[in-house]
Amino acid sequence: TLGYAAFRSVGLSSEGGIGSVGDGEDDEAGEMQMWSALVFIVVASTALILIFYFMTAMSVLITIIFCFSSTMALSNLIYPYVERITKYRWSYDVELPALGAVPCLALIIAPFSASVVIAWLVTKHWIFNNILGFSLCVFFLCNIRLSSVKVATALLCMAFCYDIFWVFLSKHVFGQNVMVKVAVGLDVPMKLQVPLMLAHGPNDFTIIGLGDMVLPGLLVCFALRYDMLAGRGATNGFFVVSMVFYAIGLTLCEIIVGTTHISQPAMIYLVPCT
Repeated sequence: TLGYAAFRSVGLSSEGGIGSVGDGEDDEAGEMQMWSALVFIVVASTALILIFYFMTAMSVLITIIFCFSSTMALSNLIYPYVERITKYRWSYDVELPALGAVPCLALIIAPFSASVVIAWLVTKHWIFNNILGFSLCVFFLCNIRLSSVKVATALLCMAFCYDIFWVFLSKHVFGQNVMVKVAVGLDVPMKLQVPLMLAHGPNDFTIIGLGDMVLPGLLVCFALRYDMLAGRGATNGFFVVSMVFYAIGLTLCEIIVGTTHISQPAMIYLVPCT
């Protein structure tokens, strides 16, 4: 997921289209500065508290938000491929009231993307969940980028402390483990689910949250962008190193979870490794 998103973010795997991942989108991607990294963590913490106290209402609201954002993200993911398959036949804009110019192909793809979201809503199947989660992860990493290594360091260090507090310390403040309650109570594609090979039942999955991919993924994308600008290529620079150590951190987390059978916040392994 991170490798694909990184190459997509620098425009190496597709051409043009809605949410283009070519050179134009890379130039227009929103840059995360130091202040926005702090705001990101504060907003995430505030949202966690609101969901914790108002689970039912927030669950409905977040499900609606995720349905719309997942439809847009999935459309963005497949747009350039459909555009090439159709030989750019539908690559023209149409004027819509209130929306302005909208690519015709986007209107054709939207019902398909919406049908995948509806299929997830009806079945809650892990395959549909993973398709939407993958789309959201790629969409975020293609549209948000880090402005410097200093911002990356600050963001990941704050995410490290965020995970430690909400997983291990929140029980002493709020009376319950806030992160666990929210993770169990919310049923939205905020995670990827992979069935265990030695599962004892149909619902045995290993799970990784989208935040555990997106936040380190911002650094991975930054590393690839730096390597490209430095003329190193994708295989002999910081990108490969960051991907390898991300995999090591994720593997270490899975080993700890598998041996202790206790849920672990992945960021406490991913941040030091990445």
